[in-house]
Amino acid sequence: MNPFRGLIAYPVTPFHDDGAVNFPELGRHVSAVAESPVDAMTVLGSSGNFAYLDRAERRDVITAAVDAAKAVRPGLPVCAGVSAVGTRELLQNIDDAVAAGVDGLLVSTVSYYPLTDEEVAAQCVAAARQTALPVCLYSNPRTTQFSFSLELVAELAAEPNIVAVKESAPDPGVFRTRYEELRRLLPAEAKDFSHGMSGDALIAEAGFAADAWHGGPIAVLPAHYRLLRDALEAGDAEATDAARSVLAPLMSYFGTLRPLSNLYSLARAAGIDAGDPRLPLQPLPGSSRRELARLLEGIEAFRPAERASAGE
Repeated sequence: MNPFRGLIAYPVTPFHDDGAVNFPELGRHVSAVAESPVDAMTVLGSSGNFAYLDRAERRDVITAAVDAAKAVRPGLPVCAGVSAVGTRELLQNIDDAVAAGVDGLLVSTVSYYPLTDEEVAAQCVAAARQTALPVCLYSNPRTTQFSFSLELVAELAAEPNIVAVKESAPDPGVFRTRYEELRRLLPAEAKDFSHGMSGDALIAEAGFAADAWHGGPIAVLPAHYRLLRDALEAGDAEATDAARSVLAPLMSYFGTLRPLSNLYSLARAAGIDAGDPRLPLQPLPGSSRRELARLLEGIEAFRPAERASAGE
């Protein structure tokens, strides 16, 4: 089974005031996500502050998250980000994640110097061949200074366990064009390949469900995202417009704020004891936090109908 399909939540990694990982709150947060109507979750993505954790912390976070999620919903796929600047460290992170019992791996091209297509291809193949677990590539040029071409994605999809890519786009039309083009380029054996959408405002405004939605706010507002995705998949224009009208104002403002700091503030406004992202990242100013809380209050006034989790 490809764990990178459907609605995929990316929980934050909560911190205490001194910067230590808040494991009790991590367990509560992950458990709540597991009880919600998501199709999978991925810890230690950008939302999980992975770049600011050492190897031991990453290993402990993944282990705690897998244990918490599986205790609530054993069938829920729990994946983990394993990205690192060096290939050696990337492979070590993969070994740790496999030992912790994850169901899939997220690989991004983080680097100090921008990487070439040849360097990225070699690293992704090395990652895929380190394990039999499904691998999702993350095209995140805003952070990594590298953008996967569709031709490179199709080339890497020839590796049997590279089964997905997540990426953003300037607007839903551009994403759909890329989605359709990638479908033409993929090798025949990659028929279950998932082309997932990332980008909070993009998803909130999307008129296209894609194979997956990946996002940090999904871990905070899973029922609202479920409502929108279900409406799109059902072709229900009225329900789609209603769900989008609720999400879009919050996500539009959210997207104007500093990445990651905005997610920690959103999580805190929703009652998650997330703390602040690790230094040197700074929390949002008070005015931004108050506006996020105001918009969140408005969205929470619209309560999606209770829905049993997919694991039930």
